[in-house]
Amino acid sequence: MATSIESQPINDATNAGALLAAGRALGTAIHNPTQDGTPFAVVPNGYRIEQLPDIARPKRPIANVKLRDATSFVRYVNAHKAPRSTVYASMEPARFLCVFDDYLHASDLDVGNPKHVDAQADWRSFRAEFTLPASHEWKTWTGQNRKAMTQLQFAEHMQDNLPDVIAPSGAELLETALNFEAAQAGHFVSAQRLQDGSHNLVWKTDNTGGTVRVPEHITLSIPVFENEAPRELEARLRYRTNGSALSLWYELVRPHKVIEAAFRETWACIEEGCALPLLLGSPE
Repeated sequence: MATSIESQPINDATNAGALLAAGRALGTAIHNPTQDGTPFAVVPNGYRIEQLPDIARPKRPIANVKLRDATSFVRYVNAHKAPRSTVYASMEPARFLCVFDDYLHASDLDVGNPKHVDAQADWRSFRAEFTLPASHEWKTWTGQNRKAMTQLQFAEHMQDNLPDVIAPSGAELLETALNFEAAQAGHFVSAQRLQDGSHNLVWKTDNTGGTVRVPEHITLSIPVFENEAPRELEARLRYRTNGSALSLWYELVRPHKVIEAAFRETWACIEEGCALPLLLGSPE
């Protein structure tokens, strides 16, 4: 808070000295803990602030560092961790947060010291965060999950993402996609379930016709998070006829369990790499 100076005539040396001292106080750096411990200066009108090259650095680290992969997170945590540091984890969103200046663990307190409770508290303002970003492949397949598509849309989706499918073979799935493209000018007249669970869809035009074999399910191999190894995920293929029109879609089978497995694997990697308490929750 700025110092208030009452305007008075300077009629003796005592008053002049007091005013000069007050003026010097206005230009002095004031340490205010409510401003993160950073020195600042309050200056009267008509004066300016000069940069002070020897000003003290911050009394404590304040940061929220964001990392992009588990390896970087572990390295940063190990470079700055202290005995009171704690790592918190959450599933939704998938995130790991290290609070370096967390509250001191009760087991580390000097109970015989009357100020031991004060020693337990800390600022909790120096943090490192790793939010696990979903991979491009995961966003692509979950983005279309259970959404009905036309024959052409379904064929294009399968062709564009063919490398993600490990069963049936790429050649078989490509043939299915191409057959759907060829059949889009016709209309579907019947469907037959085969012994292996797949379906034969029969289509016709005025001059020609054919069948499209649709497998019962496909198996994907895609990473859940960026920079992670791929994981297998099954998708059931579904279709619906509305008159002569055909809608197709797929339904991912229990994708939340695949996310959970990927998250737990990252958890184990961070817990081992950081050697710190890792809690499921949030410090707020």
